[in-house]
Amino acid sequence: MLNMLVVGHRCGYYRKKVLKSTQIDVAKETGFSVGNVSAFETGRNDSTMIFLWYLKHGMTLEQVLGGEPIEQQI
Repeated sequence: MLNMLVVGHRCGYYRKKVLKSTQIDVAKETGFSVGNVSAFETGRNDSTMIFLWYLKHGMTLEQVLGGEPIEQQI
């Protein structure tokens, strides 16, 4: 089942492994705090604006949904 915890974890994995970015990078670009980014990546925050940052930086919906391995872009 896809829920915000799964989406957040996949986004965090993509940020670290593909983009080699930090939560600070995401926070600076989105205007959210690092705490909000962390909460999103751990399923405690469902901010659409933070989610859109990952899509803007190349994450595909297939990767979010689990149909395409994230490692394909590494």
